[in-house]
Amino acid sequence: MITIALLCALRLAASAAAVDYSSYFAKGITFADFLTGVRVFADEWRDTSAHASVEEPALARARAIASPRRLLVVADDTCHDSINTLPYVARLVNAAPDTLSMRIVSSDVGQAIKEAHPTPDGRAATPTIVVLDERGDVKGVFVERPAALLRYVEEHGAGLYPNQVRDLRLRWYAEDKGRHAVDEILTILERP
Repeated sequence: MITIALLCALRLAASAAAVDYSSYFAKGITFADFLTGVRVFADEWRDTSAHASVEEPALARARAIASPRRLLVVADDTCHDSINTLPYVARLVNAAPDTLSMRIVSSDVGQAIKEAHPTPDGRAATPTIVVLDERGDVKGVFVERPAALLRYVEEHGAGLYPNQVRDLRLRWYAEDKGRHAVDEILTILERP
């Protein structure tokens, strides 16, 4: 007898297999081009991007990746999670240009990608970052927020109004400075 969880997992796997990630990557734009086109929260995007830095141990990990990896990102300029993640990921990618590359597509274009990789509570969200190997096979996916932030909000957000939870997340991001997202993405990038 097939359980509902197994059925959902099979449907998700079939959905992910049906996505032509390389085609989406080819349609994507660089982070620099994305940043140039930002209209919503433009000051936040530019400020975060201007001040984003990645610690040297993380940069060394990125430079040590031997096989080419492509990061296919679904993001919109309206997303605070993207604002607080993508500038750091862009720094990471720039540190290893011989093996890492990144392209961004909008939610409209990448809806199928988001739906193939929902959040733990089943939503399609941005950013969705799919790590591809040189053949275009999926090595792993980072969706929306670092696991450490999810745990933090679970521990500290009970009983808060949605705007208070949003403020809690933004304070966490300001203190974290991309470290947890970069670490999770590096872990995916390092997979054989």
